[in-house]
Amino acid sequence: MQSKPSLSLTALGLLLAAGILTLATWLMSFAWSSFTYHAALAGTPGTLTAAHCFTAGSGKSTHRECTGTFIARNGGYTDTSAHVYEVRGTGGGPVRLQLRSDGGYTQPDPPRAAIVLAVALGIVSGTALLLLFLCAMPRRVSVEKGVPLRANPQPWGSLLLVLSRLSAGAAIAAAVSFALFFVLLIAGLIF
Repeated sequence: MQSKPSLSLTALGLLLAAGILTLATWLMSFAWSSFTYHAALAGTPGTLTAAHCFTAGSGKSTHRECTGTFIARNGGYTDTSAHVYEVRGTGGGPVRLQLRSDGGYTQPDPPRAAIVLAVALGIVSGTALLLLFLCAMPRRVSVEKGVPLRANPQPWGSLLLVLSRLSAGAAIAAAVSFALFFVLLIAGLIF
């Protein structure tokens, strides 16, 4: 009768792991899409020549919107009635934009790309940490001082080692990306 509780706990653990991985994948899809557009890695690059700009919203939620002509860098696409939300620094000249796959426009923003990357790496670190705790729950798995993680029975030993390094590495990378956000923000204000 001992195998039934163990089997049900294993099934519950696998179900929890699948749920954690599904949620992390869903969250990462949003973060990755935002990162690629803000880092100018996705979309059709081009410029907007603004015919009219105005401030929309009220209070702290005000933003600058512009309408004008978007011309793709390769010259293959022109939109004479482009409408762009949250435009920064037109200064009378053309504004660099990315045409998104949904037909909208995004202005490349390295500081925002850095903060989104920090969030994405935080999701990876948090997911690995949750899976690490989930793997450490079975009774045959032990995490003792002075005993290497790989000393646990397989596959737990290798899995604990990989997840602990992934969680720590992603957390460090998220912290570096967060610091990069401030560097890019300050550099943007200075230059």
